[in-house]
Amino acid sequence: MMFKYQKKTIFILLFLVIPLFVSCNPQRNYRAPYLILYAFDAEGALLSQKMVTDTAEKILGRDVFIGEISGKPVILAESGVGMTNAALTAQKLLDLYKPKGVFFTGIAGAVDTSVSIGDIVICNRWLTHDYGYYGAKGFYPEPINIKKNKSDSSFQISYFKVDSIFLRKAEGLVETPLSFEKILDRLPEIIVNGVGVSGNSFIDCLEKRTWLSEHFQALVVDMETAAVAQVCTINDIPFIAFRSASDLAGGSGSSTATAELDNFFKVAAANSSRLLMKFIEELPD
Repeated sequence: MMFKYQKKTIFILLFLVIPLFVSCNPQRNYRAPYLILYAFDAEGALLSQKMVTDTAEKILGRDVFIGEISGKPVILAESGVGMTNAALTAQKLLDLYKPKGVFFTGIAGAVDTSVSIGDIVICNRWLTHDYGYYGAKGFYPEPINIKKNKSDSSFQISYFKVDSIFLRKAEGLVETPLSFEKILDRLPEIIVNGVGVSGNSFIDCLEKRTWLSEHFQALVVDMETAAVAQVCTINDIPFIAFRSASDLAGGSGSSTATAELDNFFKVAAANSSRLLMKFIEELPD
C-alpha cells in the first residue's frame, strides 16, 4: 500500500514539474523571427529558394514559409496585392508570430526622374496617396486618423516612418558590392531616403505620375507598403521596405508602364530580394 502511495506521489510531481520544464526550456532558445512580406509569387521566388525552410503552411489562404535566411529566423509570406490584402495579412501574422521586425520586398513604379528602371529605393517614410477628400475642385489628400495599439487616444498622421536603425543599416549597403542583374544594360543603383506612396491603383498615367511627384515629392509608387507601414506603426513594430522599380509610372516614350512591368518585373523583384538578403545578413542574431 505504501509503495502505491509513493508511486502516486511521484506521478503527481512529474505531472507538475514536466510542463514547467517544457514551457520554460524553449524560451531560452527561442529567437523572435523577422517577418518578410511580398505581394505576389515572383517577388518571393528567390527568397523562398534561398531560405532554409522548416515549415510551409497556408494562413488566410496565403503561402507562409517558416525557417532561416543567413542564420536568422524568418517568416516569409505572401501578402496579396493591394492595400487591404497587405494590411489584413500583416496584422494576422503579427498576431501569430510576434516578429521583432517587418520587411517588405518587391517592385514599384518609378515616379521621380532620379529613379531609373531597376533602381532599388529604400524610402524613409510612406504615405497613402489616395486617402483624402474629393470635392468640386478635385482631390485633396488628408492625413489618416489612427489609434496606437492598446491606446484610447487617436491622432492624425500624414506619413509612416520606417525604423531609423533599419534605415541606417540600409544606408551602409549603398557602397556594398552586390551581384545584381542588369536592366536595360545598367546595374541598379540603391537609393535611400525620400518618400514612397501607396494606393489601390496601378499607375500607368503620366498625368497621375506628375501629380504624385508634385504633391508628395514621391520617388516610387506601389499598392501595399504604406498599408503595412501603418499596421507596423500601430503595433510598434520596426519596419522597412525595399522596392525595385520595374517600370516608370505612366511609361516613357512609346512604352507603357504595363509593358515595362511585363518585361522587367522578374529581374527587378529578384534584385530587391538580393539586397534584402544582404541586409538580413548584416542584422544581429
